[in-house]
Amino acid sequence: MNRIYIAPEFFNMKAKASNGLLKALFLLRDYSYSIESDIHEINPLILEFLNKNGLDITGCDKQNPAIKILIKGKTAGDVYTVGKTNKNVLDIVTRLLRKRRSAKVERKTKETDIKIAIDIDGEGKSKIKTGIGFFDHMLDQIARHSNINLKVDVKGDLDVDEHHTVEDTGIALGEAIKQALGDKKGIKRFGYFLPMDDSIAKCAIDLSGRNYLNFKCKFEREKVGQFPTELTEEFFRGVALGMMANIYLEAKGKNDHHKIESMFKAFAKSLNEAFRIDERAKGQLPSTKGKL
Repeated sequence: MNRIYIAPEFFNMKAKASNGLLKALFLLRDYSYSIESDIHEINPLILEFLNKNGLDITGCDKQNPAIKILIKGKTAGDVYTVGKTNKNVLDIVTRLLRKRRSAKVERKTKETDIKIAIDIDGEGKSKIKTGIGFFDHMLDQIARHSNINLKVDVKGDLDVDEHHTVEDTGIALGEAIKQALGDKKGIKRFGYFLPMDDSIAKCAIDLSGRNYLNFKCKFEREKVGQFPTELTEEFFRGVALGMMANIYLEAKGKNDHHKIESMFKAFAKSLNEAFRIDERAKGQLPSTKGKL
């Protein structure tokens, strides 16, 4: 379990730096942090209130330093302090946890050179460049509807065809998600029906540590723009492989563009749900096996 020390001054509820303290403590608990402080310097009534609400503040182990959140000093390494960027304890905790659920992946082969950066706790921002316009649009849908921040830069052998670019991007994206999730403690794990005009898609995800894709959709067109429709399945197969997840994906409709887009959106919504921290789980791994 991760350990974090919060200076006792933050438990003075009147201080500006204490704004959002309760929410910050719940977040740390849900992310499986053990919260420490100099408890003899904290009002016993406050400690009692926190304990009744499931927040156990323990004494600090000075022989075994933890991540520290302080009122004064410089932010460096495992020490975080209040300043212009972090105005209170909630700002610090939010930044700390966001830093944790992010990853960068580079994948280079004879056919492709791929760089991906992902921030799971983002705002749905994206910067996508694969050389395939429709594919860029679909990856943007994943970022926007799963609320992740996503940067994708791909140089592929498009002079040959689009296959390597799409498949390898899927694998790299899956690997980035897997890395960003870390130990997966506290997540909901499972993730949607999504209509789009004439089409409807449903997606179910299990971040199980096992890779499998069940894909059900038939296309009438060979391409949408410059994107071969058959590569939709190959992309999601690559994602399932890289992410080590079970993905069930199905779409029906008349318009192939709408079917593909509805699948990407349904996948994004499933990700958004599966990534969420389940407060009722209290930081536990969502598996009876003890490993995902």
